Amino acid sequence: MIAVGGAVRPCNGAEIKNGRVIKYRLPNKILSCMQVLEYDRSFLAARILFDKFNGSIMISGAFGLFKKSTVISAGGYDADTMGEDMELVVKLHVFCRENMMPYRIRYASDAICWTQVPEKLGDLSKQRRRWHIGLFQSMMTHRSILGNPRYGLVSFVSYMYFLIYELLSPYIEVFGVITMVVAMLLDFLNVPFMLLYLGIYVAYSSILSLTAFFARIHTIDQHLSFTDVLKAIGLCAIEVSCLRFILAWVRMTSLIGYHKKKTDWGEIERQTIDFN
Repeated sequence: MIAVGGAVRPCNGAEIKNGRVIKYRLPNKILSCMQVLEYDRSFLAARILFDKFNGSIMISGAFGLFKKSTVISAGGYDADTMGEDMELVVKLHVFCRENMMPYRIRYASDAICWTQVPEKLGDLSKQRRRWHIGLFQSMMTHRSILGNPRYGLVSFVSYMYFLIYELLSPYIEVFGVITMVVAMLLDFLNVPFMLLYLGIYVAYSSILSLTAFFARIHTIDQHLSFTDVLKAIGLCAIEVSCLRFILAWVRMTSLIGYHKKKTDWGEIERQTIDFN
């Protein structure tokens, strides 16, 4: 075992005492609420799949444990990247595979780190821009993994997933939206069918989000008020149909001026949390 990562959950709105969440409720800010749903869907989906075949190539920088000797042997953190968390995990895969070392990188889904998410769209955009640049840097640095049989499912599943679904997806999504708008203006589009298809997409994505959200609430033995239940149900559709495409645009444009801003983290305003 050389590395293990846990789940990260937003604590905005929660009541924390002596380092423990004693009362959980959804944040008052709509943007923060939608991020709660987004985080739960993310951490209870692909990461569990990757863990089944030792294919995790991402451990959140907020919450991870590493075998120090192996990290040092592999070269440690890369100070020139904004995605040092992902870059380190991919580097560990490369180091162990190239040196034919048996290893495991695991995901502990029941271990939770509570974090604070941005409450303003401008701050969220800065964060997601940084994440996308870090993803791009890691994938380009270790592009030799792609299609390499030596890496097995890490190459053909994990790397391909992050390449297509994470790195390239915002370009695909934004291009799709633009294509639909142009087609509608030129009367090439069956609008009723498009709206039906969009409705199916929103419904399916909302079910995934709510399943992950309520499953996580159950596993941490917390209870939601009726108002929070309604809030989660109401906001999940907005998150997948509106916020998702806003962030897709942010991620798509994050590489513009890359060489000048590839190490610019940007300041994010955070609220003071009372842990006592």
